[in-house]
Amino acid sequence: MTHQTENSMSRIDARIPLSVREVIDRAAAMQGRTRTDFLIEAALEKAERVIAEQAVLRLVVADQEVLAKALLDEQVTEATPFIKGLAAEYAARIRHT
Repeated sequence: MTHQTENSMSRIDARIPLSVREVIDRAAAMQGRTRTDFLIEAALEKAERVIAEQAVLRLVVADQEVLAKALLDEQVTEATPFIKGLAAEYAARIRHT
């Protein structure tokens, strides 16, 4: 079993249109970077953003499930004045949209 470190490298090959490569090369040159460095940073930023967005979506779904369960388990015979006010505000907004 080999020990992988932060410096372990892997190769990714991709075929892209020449026009896309030219844009990437231009942007990399503007930053004084190589195409490889530019692509690695751009891909890493996008990957981290996607992972973070998915994590938030999963948390949102989990929060919704907890709220739904709490609401379903709640045994209330009458809405509180606060809930009645929220319902009235919501109904007013729906009528105006």
